[in-house]
Amino acid sequence: MPIVVPPLNRRRFLGGALAAGAAAAAARCSAGEPSIDSSRIALLADTHIWAERTQAHRNVVPTAAFAEAVAQITALRPLPAWALLAGDCAFMEGKAGDYQAVVDGIKPLAAAGVGAAIALGNHDHRENFWTRSSNSNPESPAVPERHTAVIETPKANFFILDSLDKTNVTPGRLDQPQLEWLAKELDARKEKPALLVAHHDPQIGLPRINGLLDTQAFYDVIVPRKHVKAYIFGHTHRWNVRQHEGIHLINLPPTAWVFDNAQPRGWVDVQLGDGRIALRLNTLDGRHEKHDQKLDLEYRS
Repeated sequence: MPIVVPPLNRRRFLGGALAAGAAAAAARCSAGEPSIDSSRIALLADTHIWAERTQAHRNVVPTAAFAEAVAQITALRPLPAWALLAGDCAFMEGKAGDYQAVVDGIKPLAAAGVGAAIALGNHDHRENFWTRSSNSNPESPAVPERHTAVIETPKANFFILDSLDKTNVTPGRLDQPQLEWLAKELDARKEKPALLVAHHDPQIGLPRINGLLDTQAFYDVIVPRKHVKAYIFGHTHRWNVRQHEGIHLINLPPTAWVFDNAQPRGWVDVQLGDGRIALRLNTLDGRHEKHDQKLDLEYRS
């Protein structure tokens, strides 16, 4: 399971999937506690947290940037049910100390009652992540040597995928066993929209692939399954939304550094609706021209 720090007093486990229904959220709504919206989700990517917690890289202190994003998320009213991190949560090589800093950084989410789930990217290290994140260490993973799960919410199901191929090597790969698992899990949950979360961006036909190496095989699984509505990812350190065959491709901004100074750093506030998903960009400094940008995306039929 991809839960690093479970929300306190709010989750139950059902057959390998994580239920985040209205009844679970209501458990937090006791006297004086903020309510939780089971259809509100915070999306983050490319946090690049490292053990050197005060150290800067490209003029950004990643640990401080992530803490700022977490503070913004926990200040929301109502609170989101989940914060989903689309990979590269560790600095460069996914060292054990990086993941201790990740776990510590996520604790305020748990204290507020917000669940935290992570998809692994190319700067992560699966074994170090599992070792340091004891709540995430699966005794028998659904896909061997992969970090996967399904998170169920009232209006959509999120499928957490693992595109980590080799640590600190840029491209990623899902591989056939994980794609077969995804197809099986999607077919078992046709009643709700499916939103997929991984790290690498889809790429086809380029002379050099720096994103998802098996993009076509991935598309072969998700395009015919019409309840798949969106693929959410990071990796490029860019904020962008486009489509492939009606599937929304949501490229999240980083909370750490950008490669292009015109790009925002931040996270995305999501509201799940009937037949649509609403996105709101939150930049960390609040001064970027795209701060508070809102996108209302209709699902393909």
